[in-house]
Amino acid sequence: MTRPSSPLRTAARWAGRVGFALVALLLVAAGTVYAVSERKLGTKTPVAAHALTVAADPATVARGRHLAMTRGCTDCHGANLRGNTIIDDPAVGLVSGPNLTAGGRGPQLSDADWELAVRHGVRRDGTQLVVMPSNEFTVMTDEDLSAIVAYARSLPADAHATPAIKVGPVIRTMFAAGQVNILPAGEIEHAKSHLASIAVDTSVTYGKYVATGCQGCHNPSYSGGKIPGTPPDWKPAANITPAGIGHYTKAAFFTAMREGKRPDGSAIAPPMPIAMTKLMTDTELTALYAYLRTVPSKPYAVR
Repeated sequence: MTRPSSPLRTAARWAGRVGFALVALLLVAAGTVYAVSERKLGTKTPVAAHALTVAADPATVARGRHLAMTRGCTDCHGANLRGNTIIDDPAVGLVSGPNLTAGGRGPQLSDADWELAVRHGVRRDGTQLVVMPSNEFTVMTDEDLSAIVAYARSLPADAHATPAIKVGPVIRTMFAAGQVNILPAGEIEHAKSHLASIAVDTSVTYGKYVATGCQGCHNPSYSGGKIPGTPPDWKPAANITPAGIGHYTKAAFFTAMREGKRPDGSAIAPPMPIAMTKLMTDTELTALYAYLRTVPSKPYAVR
């Protein structure tokens, strides 16, 4: 005679079935996320390159060095552009800037390759560069971009190697769901013309030009908030609209940007790149301060 199953055994069997179903669903979901994200990552965006004229005179190289150090190039690509690992987190992924010297990718990059990568976020075959913030650099003038290229080519060859970029499961899921964009090329108006040069002065116009480099962290409205795609322990960006720093005097703004201190004396925590902003000239900081006073006031983290 067959003994009737005990309630405990019945519950165990059902728990096993539910567990198996959940694992199966997770595997299907993971596979879907991977497939969707890989399809997006493989999308090509053909762009016609804009011709550059790259000089190698000392003044141009010096200008390129200053721009590389104050516009974030060395922040991602490391000192002397030898490559750098920015994020290495199992959930987020591995984000690194490649070595751009003659000992790395430098010799492979033509003037057209530089222009496509920096201002359009794509390679020569149209594949999109992951996390390259070209949406911030697309407004860079021919003169400034050429100066950065000249500086990179003037550097000694360095054999330092950085690992390839890997997209972690959390960011891959958010990317597949459209919650974070790791392909900035999709945000760029590629057919838009580029300025040959811009007057370097204390005007609001030049301040707006400089401020594009702030948008990656402080968001396009400059209202701050959590920096998309960064690890949980990264501090959020501050609101730098008048609602956030409208009480800063020009002197206080200079102190914040050069010494990393707020008007009350408290320290501004990383990832605010004080090592980068402290190198900005008085002209650049004056223009930036003037521009930020003109942007619309926004509540914190409101785009």
